[in-house]
Amino acid sequence: MNPEALRLAAELGGSVLSAPGSSLILVERIQGHGLPQVLVLGRTAEDLREPLAAADAVQARGLPLNLLGLVPVPGSDLATALDLHRRRLGALVAALDAGLPWLDGKPMLVRRLPGRIARDLPVALPKAPMGPLEKAELKGFLADWDKADRKRIFRRPEWREAPDHPEHGGFEMDLWPGVPLPDGAELRVPPLVLPEATALTDALRAALRAATGQPVPFLPLPGDPAPLHALRRLTPEATAFRGPARAWELAFEGLSRLPAPPHFCARC
Repeated sequence: MNPEALRLAAELGGSVLSAPGSSLILVERIQGHGLPQVLVLGRTAEDLREPLAAADAVQARGLPLNLLGLVPVPGSDLATALDLHRRRLGALVAALDAGLPWLDGKPMLVRRLPGRIARDLPVALPKAPMGPLEKAELKGFLADWDKADRKRIFRRPEWREAPDHPEHGGFEMDLWPGVPLPDGAELRVPPLVLPEATALTDALRAALRAATGQPVPFLPLPGDPAPLHALRRLTPEATAFRGPARAWELAFEGLSRLPAPPHFCARC
């Protein structure tokens, strides 16, 4: 047994779900068998603390919702582990990635995430497409950012030495949606465009607005989309969400009212 998996399980009060070369830590807040379930993925144990506290609070008030918290042990293949334990996790109303940080620490929801590509040598790529409204929204949200920094992060990222191939002189960079894959490049993680006008995003946006009292825009976010790709194989209703405990409580209340998929789990 991986000692890091055991340490995380003890820290969170969860159990270890093992897979070939991978381990997940599962922390359950089960109100009743067959109830709608929400899964929250954290990159670290810290990412789960507020959603777990919020689940305890809303369940104490009788909210009919189960919460599954997951943290992959570092180095795990999340997609493989989720495939193996799909029936253990069961049917989900939604899956939320709580490990992606807000831009400048301000409440937001995610519109697009860049993938990752690798190539032996750098090559120039066109700027990522961005409409005038999105450009203005991003500029207003990041008012303290220099124009060159916004362009470098969101429009034309820079190549960097690939950490796993330094001896070969390989390079990698972020690839935003809408930018063609250059010749000779390997697509390591596909970019991701998330839906915005859905019942899920309406519930999450309302929760953040009520909890923070601030506008909640949809913005591109320079983060790793691989966990969200994996979560969307469990349920198409998957997106990124963060917030204070009160926002999580309101989010769970909103999600409990959404239609649940047909129930299945390892006990049925």
